[in-house]
Amino acid sequence: MEFFARTVMGEDPAHGWPHIERVLVLASKIIVAEGLASAIDNRTVYLAALLHDVGRFTGRSQSHAVESARIARELVGLLWGAEEVSAAVEHAILAHSYSSDTAPKSLEAKILSDADKLDALGAHGIARVFHTGCLMKRGFDKSIEHFKEKILKLPDLMHFDWSRREAEKRVHRIEEFLSWWLEEAHLLSQ
Repeated sequence: MEFFARTVMGEDPAHGWPHIERVLVLASKIIVAEGLASAIDNRTVYLAALLHDVGRFTGRSQSHAVESARIARELVGLLWGAEEVSAAVEHAILAHSYSSDTAPKSLEAKILSDADKLDALGAHGIARVFHTGCLMKRGFDKSIEHFKEKILKLPDLMHFDWSRREAEKRVHRIEEFLSWWLEEAHLLSQ
């Protein structure tokens, strides 16, 4: 499964394999910090983290979470044949997205949601916003607005204490960056 994800998603630092690696590490840190190892199905967390953004790379126009969940359900069903694992992975992927109408119900889904959102914060988050903005041909001003419209709201969506603490540290970094941005923009406008 890792080979599939790595091959399909490539090296896009914002949503490709490097992002998946960071989400896997963050998920692991959440599990350890919150003492969840015996309460969760590690396989579900791992598979959902591997496949949660694969739908971004299919060229289909529907929601990436919906497309990723569809692909994951098919793959997991084919390889494991366990309906409960397929359904759990599908739910976690559907529920991870900021714009999804699906609330995470399982611990596994909450772990993926927090880990994915944490990667959108801090220094990596700043880099991801501008990288994605360039790919979308979105100017700097629109990228700055994206921080205010979405990124700075992510800490309120965290499910675990460790995630909330980490999110606050990372938001502070973004806020400091934004203050530098505004300071320099003010100098240019005088």
